[in-house]
Amino acid sequence: MLKKADCLHKFNSSFLKPALFVVFMLCLNACASKSGNDDLSKETGHSTAAYEPSVVAEQSEQTDTAQASEAIKLPTAAKSKSYFAKISDDILKDVEYGSPSSITAAMTAIHKPEAELSENEKVLIYAASEIMRILWSSQKITWNVYDVTDETPYTGALKSVKNGIYDTSTGNTDFLSTFLPVLVFLTPNITANVQSQCEQGILDSLAINPYSVAANYLAGLYYEKKTEYEKAEPYLSKAYDGSHTIEIVLEYAKVLSKNGKSVLAEEVMKEAGAGNGESTSLAVLKQNAWIAFEKGDYAAAEEAVARVLQQTPNDLEFVLFRARIFIEKNDYIHAVSLLDMYARQNDTNIDYLILRARVQLDWSKNTNAATETIEKAMQLYPDNVDALLIAARISSLTDGPVGGKYADELAAIVLEKKPSNNDALVYALDGLVQRENWQEAYDISSSLIKKQPDNESLLLKHVTVCLKLNKKSEAMEIAQRAYNQNPSSETITQAYILASTQVLSRDESIKLIDSMLPSASSKIKSYLYYRRSFLERSEDTALADLRSSLIANPRNSDSLFRLYEIYYDKKDYRKAQYYLKQVVAINPNDSSVRKLNEALTQLIQ
Repeated sequence: MLKKADCLHKFNSSFLKPALFVVFMLCLNACASKSGNDDLSKETGHSTAAYEPSVVAEQSEQTDTAQASEAIKLPTAAKSKSYFAKISDDILKDVEYGSPSSITAAMTAIHKPEAELSENEKVLIYAASEIMRILWSSQKITWNVYDVTDETPYTGALKSVKNGIYDTSTGNTDFLSTFLPVLVFLTPNITANVQSQCEQGILDSLAINPYSVAANYLAGLYYEKKTEYEKAEPYLSKAYDGSHTIEIVLEYAKVLSKNGKSVLAEEVMKEAGAGNGESTSLAVLKQNAWIAFEKGDYAAAEEAVARVLQQTPNDLEFVLFRARIFIEKNDYIHAVSLLDMYARQNDTNIDYLILRARVQLDWSKNTNAATETIEKAMQLYPDNVDALLIAARISSLTDGPVGGKYADELAAIVLEKKPSNNDALVYALDGLVQRENWQEAYDISSSLIKKQPDNESLLLKHVTVCLKLNKKSEAMEIAQRAYNQNPSSETITQAYILASTQVLSRDESIKLIDSMLPSASSKIKSYLYYRRSFLERSEDTALADLRSSLIANPRNSDSLFRLYEIYYDKKDYRKAQYYLKQVVAINPNDSSVRKLNEALTQLIQ
């Protein structure tokens, strides 16, 4: 018969051993997790707190085990509870994190003889290897990759990626089944529909694991390709915080330079000094060219581009880039030669179409050709901001529609995407003025003049709009203040005279004009006579002023157009057309003037 003490000892041993074993194993796993995170922290130079996914505590029927689980919470990857359930959380977590070093760490941890690998482990190795190959091409895959079945959501998605298809059948049950289909974004020539699917897939992936370097990098790359640089920057910043691999460094620096942060971009580029090999040095050279270009240092940019083309003369991207540099330097002859060379390979690229339209508009002065080119760009890339801005510019110059829309309508599309885009606001103002939508024009000009009080062209437009709305006091106040500060400016002088002749009495206005005539330049003298013609009481004296205006400046289209109006009202149509044709010659792109001339020609016939 057992003694009471022996019974108690036996009871305690049988009860305590399992509980102690559970606590011991939990502590051991926690230490292993910390060790893995410490290694990653050393590699990236950043805290690993954000690297850990959400924590899930194991439930147990035994009270002691439940208490131990609450005391020691283990980080777990956002994984499926089925397919990868038997693989270590740390390994899966490293694959989801997706940096080159974390993937390498995961492959080291999972390494064992092929015979000992389960099918799901082989699938994970294959998926991790494809992430490395597609995203981090500068890195070498130093582990074995095995043949796997295509019947899993993960391998099926990667097979679709190779075929340029976004796989929607994965079920999005975990991070990898959501993220892997998105890799199709890096496949050449994907459709607009696939691009749209990629955006949602990227956002869904980040919702599951917001700290994934791979997902943040791909998000930044996606928005950079859409020229939404401000949107791309925070994603790339987060990816850069997690890994300084060369692909992230280059992409992040590019976006920073696009956002006007060239100094920070140059600092980030110093990280690329660790890269080795021809491809890396070439990539660094390319990015330095972009940074120099964004800084406005076209000489340095051209030098870097020339070095790139020496190494890779068939690099079409940099052939086009060199053409862009020549355009910025107003060297259109060399630019056209490069554009022609590029067009033989690809005449539908959006950057090519935009540069071609700029040359046609700024050098050839051929608005018809520029309109045709940019309408083609708008058909192929309807959401491209640069194409919309050039279309708005053409419309503001011609007072005609481009792609069926006028300047203010085209600018409105841009402003929906980028509300503070200054060029879009200016083109919107031009379009509204042309269509005599004075109230909306006033809203925009008031906003712009506050931001750019020294912009002389904008000041003249704002004064004009104010006068159209009978806001004479505001027009006079702004024009007077600007003229007092800079009386030598011809544009400001015109604004001041325009406001004065609308606000002051007739006698005061004539007295002011007469006092300015003797010392005025030819251009201002022509404008003064033009404004005085509106103050004259007889038609003869008005005509005399207009003739004096044209003697001072024969290309004053305002005076020529006023002469057309006077003779048209007198039904002297031939003389009216004589002056109107001169207006057309001075402003050949103004469609409204051309229409008047066509109508007058028919009337005469």
